Amino acid sequence: MAEDDGELPPGMAPEGENDDDIRDDAAALFGVDLGDGDGGEGATASANPVGSNSNGSVPSVAAAGNGKVGKRKSPVWDDFEEIFETVNGVQICTKAKCKMCKSTLSARSSAGTGHLKRHQNSCRQKTDQRDRVQSRLSYNPDGSVHNWDYKPEVARTELCRLIARLDLPLGIGDTDAFEEYIQRAHNPRFRRVSRQSTTRDLRALFTERRNMLKNHILSGASSVALTSDIWSGNAKEDYISVVAHYVSADWELQKKVIGLRLIEVKHTGENISEKIACVVQEFGMIDKIYSVTLDNASSNAKAMETLTPMFACYLGSDPTPTSSDPNKRKYNLMHQRCACHIINLIVKSDLKRFKTYTEDFRTAINFLNSSNHRIAMFKNYCNAQGVRPRKFGLDMDVRWNATYLMLKHLLPYKEVFSVFINAIFGCTLLTPRHWFIAAKILEFLELFYESTCVLSGVYYPTSPLILHHMLDIAHHLHESEKDQNLMAVVYPMKLKYLKYWENIPLLYSIAFILDPRAKLRGLFNVLVILKENIGVDYNKYYADVKTEIYKLFAKYDSKYGSTRSQRPVHPAVNSGKRKQAWGRIFGGPGSSAVVGHPPPASVSTSTQSAASVACELTTYLDSDNVTAYEDDFDLLLWWRDHKLTYPVFSIMARDIMAVPVSTVSSESCFSLIGRIIEERRRRLLPEHVEMLACIKDWELGDRRLQHSTDNQELAESFENLYLDVPEDGSGPPSASTSASASVASASAAT
Repeated sequence: MAEDDGELPPGMAPEGENDDDIRDDAAALFGVDLGDGDGGEGATASANPVGSNSNGSVPSVAAAGNGKVGKRKSPVWDDFEEIFETVNGVQICTKAKCKMCKSTLSARSSAGTGHLKRHQNSCRQKTDQRDRVQSRLSYNPDGSVHNWDYKPEVARTELCRLIARLDLPLGIGDTDAFEEYIQRAHNPRFRRVSRQSTTRDLRALFTERRNMLKNHILSGASSVALTSDIWSGNAKEDYISVVAHYVSADWELQKKVIGLRLIEVKHTGENISEKIACVVQEFGMIDKIYSVTLDNASSNAKAMETLTPMFACYLGSDPTPTSSDPNKRKYNLMHQRCACHIINLIVKSDLKRFKTYTEDFRTAINFLNSSNHRIAMFKNYCNAQGVRPRKFGLDMDVRWNATYLMLKHLLPYKEVFSVFINAIFGCTLLTPRHWFIAAKILEFLELFYESTCVLSGVYYPTSPLILHHMLDIAHHLHESEKDQNLMAVVYPMKLKYLKYWENIPLLYSIAFILDPRAKLRGLFNVLVILKENIGVDYNKYYADVKTEIYKLFAKYDSKYGSTRSQRPVHPAVNSGKRKQAWGRIFGGPGSSAVVGHPPPASVSTSTQSAASVACELTTYLDSDNVTAYEDDFDLLLWWRDHKLTYPVFSIMARDIMAVPVSTVSSESCFSLIGRIIEERRRRLLPEHVEMLACIKDWELGDRRLQHSTDNQELAESFENLYLDVPEDGSGPPSASTSASASVASASAAT
């Protein structure tokens, strides 16, 4: 950069931006180091922004105390400029100017950033809508805009997308109300579309999208992991879903519903395997299936006996039994059991021992909700006590997390709810013992609820996380055994844990090793801690895992070895998404882990030949562990940035990262079906149900909104029960804003 260009012209520096940001941005854009800001050569000066001092920098409270000014952590500041004012001789940020609409809002620290986030979302939606309108404009060669042409075929296709996305009737385009609305508000040339025409258009759209998914998207993935589950609806029809999970070419985890078939026969292993195999064959993915995740039903185990040899084309047959389990089982990568279903079985063995207390809470809630007069009385009583009035949802016996959510929202209202119910019910229904037990249940189940939510994720790998949560649950059960109030319920839960997880699935350990922060040392420490908590010796298992990972890599090397680069590049470590309790694993504060290097595992003679060609695997395992423990560490980005260093091993990592450890993605598909097959839409044929469900899922996938719909809707069904909804979103204090504090106070008071 020329010397006379050292200063920026007035107005070039954004308001409130400090010199460090300018230097960082310039260095990233031009590759030029502008100095350290201490007056050295190349240091940049800017014109005085609003509220800045004479040298162009913007002092803050931290600066006044010679502290270091840190960057704003909230992402909301990406779309706002800070405006500073002098208060008591100190420069503080008091206002924020929106970069999109130029509006000015309050930015004092006491105001928080909630209003800025709402404004940001509103502006972004308006900007996106304006951009979509601009993208649809047609321009002449001279830059002028020519008239927009109405195309009936485009309108009919968009109508099909609208029907699928909003669960509208197929015949809505043939109604007077819809035709009148479109003609008056949008396009007078619109003509109604019959139900038969809409059905044909829907089939054409479905076929086009499915062919694109089959020929261009799934064909580019190295492998595909499947999840499947069966749903029984109010229409007395059972559907089986098939959901594909894969890592795309740009290393993003994707989920697509590829099949939803009516299963009118008995749910035997043979019939289940036939339906799944039919969908896979239609997509031509027989040689791409890496794993199938199902729940723990015995019929699913029978189905996998048929599907496992059928789907063995990708890497060949399963590894042979190891010496530790020669007759008991194989280390099967193909069949994965739903971890959330296992957590459900563990927790349900606990809740049935508190059934007497939970039934009383259900009786009280049902008594309140069954009368509008009682609800109005409770609302008035809450207002008089200064808490925000609300109703309470009832749980479901088949879903323990509904019981958790019921108690979570009920416990903060224990004072007002107890007084009101006991006074109106006619006797003392809820005693202090009830609230003490509720607080204990809520505190005890919180870890299981959080694990279920994390392992139900869609857009981040869950297979490297499961071992963390197995460790957390084992430690939680071990510590809870010391509580006299929980001792009786923990023992059966521990038996359930050992029944399903004493033999750790091989995929869980390999996925954990593929986390560069863990590797073999982390696995060794996890197994040591598990032994302390559940009393199982995993020394032989550790040796088997090391043997099996070399065998597995040998298969990848045989299949993809020709893609190995001759000149690997070692890029810098990148960061990304999920944080776990690494302190416990590597001996952080408060940890009882035995920290050290794992002993060398014996490798069989057959494995030594495989290890001789596993230079990538050996290099990875022998290198130092990555120490980036930030909340946003992203495993897929790390492997994407190191795919030249590990060209074959990165493919193996990508395949394993795509394997989900739960079937929640299939269950969330059933939430879509529940709205498609409702009382008004019982005439839908099974093929129409599949088309509508798939198109809706694909539309959500295009916007990356396929989150665990089932869990979100369940949480919202308990949350959105307030009896006052002010226009500005404010209102009386909400008792549910401090649930965790209420748990502690309930336990202490009792």
